[in-house]
Amino acid sequence: MNIMLLLGGFSEREVSLQSAKEVEDALVRLGHKVIKFDTTKKDFCLAATDKIDLIFNSLHGGAGENGIIQSICKIKNIPFTGSDVLASALAMNKVVAKKIFKADGINTPKGKVSNRKSILIKDPFPRPYVIKPIDGGSSIGVNIIKKDTVLNSIKISTSDFLIEPYIEGREIAVAVIGNKVLGMIQIMYPDGFYDYAAKYKSKKTQYIIPDNLNILQKKEIEKFSITAHKALGCKGVTRSDFIIPSNASIKPFLLEINTLPGLTKHSLVPKISANAGINFDDLILMIIKDALS
Repeated sequence: MNIMLLLGGFSEREVSLQSAKEVEDALVRLGHKVIKFDTTKKDFCLAATDKIDLIFNSLHGGAGENGIIQSICKIKNIPFTGSDVLASALAMNKVVAKKIFKADGINTPKGKVSNRKSILIKDPFPRPYVIKPIDGGSSIGVNIIKKDTVLNSIKISTSDFLIEPYIEGREIAVAVIGNKVLGMIQIMYPDGFYDYAAKYKSKKTQYIIPDNLNILQKKEIEKFSITAHKALGCKGVTRSDFIIPSNASIKPFLLEINTLPGLTKHSLVPKISANAGINFDDLILMIIKDALS
């Protein structure tokens, strides 16, 4: 097939380029012709796509993940990887997604929308709490506000953002494809925060199969992952991020769902896939088949 590989973008460009490199190599090994398209340098609306059989979306964040690129693909009437327009837009907005999750019985942390001016006057939650962009990924713009944190000393968006209580516990990611759980992985990081550096640059971050979960926790996580995927109408691969509280009597919390998870050497979905006995090329093949179904 002739496959157009979308890459670049602005908000998470570096991650997109890394993902695209791995995807390109896999597509070539699978026998496809790859036409790379950097959306940062060219207008995708004007892209010549009359001979393209499939668009593989390797963008992350911003217009690549919030439904805009998906809308253009729909207008061009070409199959594309990842979720459709509405699901992409819903998942990208953490506030809206949280409301949908709650309506479907998924346990998710309490949240408040606030701004810099308001939190400088009064903490919205007892410390520690977490500030995160309403949209965005790769932990960009996420801050943990601890007891001794001086708010004026950290970079906080001037626009509205989402605030949630900080939950002590293990961080686990679950991958879903074709409405089925592909697997899960636990992330262990030495600095207490799985930020951008821990995700893509640190050699200390460890990834293990969470074999010490009790049966109820495992079933709950899997159920929440599938429910979230279906509730938003997602397609392709999604990655749901959870916190398993230290108190085993408390249900796992779904933090968010990612409709275009990274496919870099450091990314979680390829690691989960490998743990499930599925190599990277076969994972890409699964993504392609799902996009064409």
